[in-house]
Amino acid sequence: MATSQEVMQVKQMVREAMQEEGVSADTLIRLGQMAEAVLKDKSLYPQFIQAIIDNDLAEEEDISTEIDYELIGVFATLGEMTRQMIASGELGA
Repeated sequence: MATSQEVMQVKQMVREAMQEEGVSADTLIRLGQMAEAVLKDKSLYPQFIQAIIDNDLAEEEDISTEIDYELIGVFATLGEMTRQMIASGELGA
């Protein structure tokens, strides 16, 4: 289980992605859902990577062709935390 400090760090990542990268909460949630889907069906990985690139969150040359579980985990976590922050009123929808 995550510590309160880890939760605060993820919340900060959500805020930074939204402010610095111009990513909407809906986009973070959608990418999180895509990451979760990849864990169930690895053939969805190319679509997940393309969505990250299309949203200017990574450059194609920065992404490995092999499944990057750390990247999947980051986006699954960001998506879930974004949902929770909206539900708690910490973020506007």
